[in-house]
Amino acid sequence: MAADPTRVAETRGAGTESTTKSTSGVSRRGMLAGVAAGSAAGLAGCTRIFGDESTSSGETLTVCVWSGNYADRFKESVVPMYEDEYDVTLQVETGWNNILANIRQSQGNPPYDVTVTDGNFYYRGRQEGLFESIRTENVPHLEETIDYYSEFRPTEYGMPVDGAPCNIIYREDLDFEPTEWADISSSEVDDSRGLGIDTGFWWFPVHAAAMGMDDQEAAGELYDESLHGDVFDEIREWNVQSWASSGQDIWQAFESGTIDVAQWYFEQTAYDIGDYDGLTHTLPEETTGYLNHWCVTSGTDKRDRGEEFIDFLMRPEVQTEWSKSSPSLFCNADMEYANDLGEQLPTSAEEAQNIAFPDWEYLIDYYDEFESEYSSIRND
Repeated sequence: MAADPTRVAETRGAGTESTTKSTSGVSRRGMLAGVAAGSAAGLAGCTRIFGDESTSSGETLTVCVWSGNYADRFKESVVPMYEDEYDVTLQVETGWNNILANIRQSQGNPPYDVTVTDGNFYYRGRQEGLFESIRTENVPHLEETIDYYSEFRPTEYGMPVDGAPCNIIYREDLDFEPTEWADISSSEVDDSRGLGIDTGFWWFPVHAAAMGMDDQEAAGELYDESLHGDVFDEIREWNVQSWASSGQDIWQAFESGTIDVAQWYFEQTAYDIGDYDGLTHTLPEETTGYLNHWCVTSGTDKRDRGEEFIDFLMRPEVQTEWSKSSPSLFCNADMEYANDLGEQLPTSAEEAQNIAFPDWEYLIDYYDEFESEYSSIRND
């Protein structure tokens, strides 16, 4: 996910974006179960300690990822797989709003060789020349990406790897099952103890509000200047009782009895919700969400290695193994989701198009205006 200056880099337990139907697999899916099992066996026998100088006798690649449990899960799954195969130490840095700022201030000596970006950071970084172009011959697994993910944003400077749709969390005893974003404006939520929504990444609740209005396709109201005011009026009518800056805020608001319903992110919900009594969640068939593009930073002297690493992240067997630790949306059409994730997350271009990812080529012109409007709603 992208970062906002108010963002707290913390999720459940961390110290430091009706369901869709699964479709049949394509090309190599049948062979992936064996590959994933082999990867798991390799991880089980791994004795390396992350961060110790003994992890590798080769070079070091510095990679920046989102803070919180995203980083925890990345270190648990991706790091040992890559280090074992390439004899390269991954130095994992974490961040939110500071990622692009750190690259800008580096004066050609970037603090990371590779960085994760969401749509906002990916757009800004491309405009500012912060990323190296990626040579397609070095990322052959781009060809296996679900078409929609590789087409709706340019891939010249970053590869689509992972992300998450927004889902709705609610109490099982609410006597009401919200299944779409229009339900956030229902009398049942209005009469409940309240709703929790994101503070920092305001564009996701705003997209959810537009989708709930259902006057135009997807979140079209947000991309029609004449309807901008209507979208924010919709949010003003919501029974918001918790403005959350982290997943921990959402779980605490439920546990304290402050809210009965919340907008949050599938990646921070699906594997965590079992730790909380009386809560369930649903992924609306049409929703919003974020997609991470991974980029090689401008000025790194490890451009080849960085491209190799990004291609590693795009491999189906890597994403299959990664999904055991992280319930993220993954982009390779040939990967196999762990557990029941494949019954909920998109596995085809048709299903992926049901996620209204923010269009930053449009939104960037209204960023300050929308942020100000959202802040005013919160402070009313």
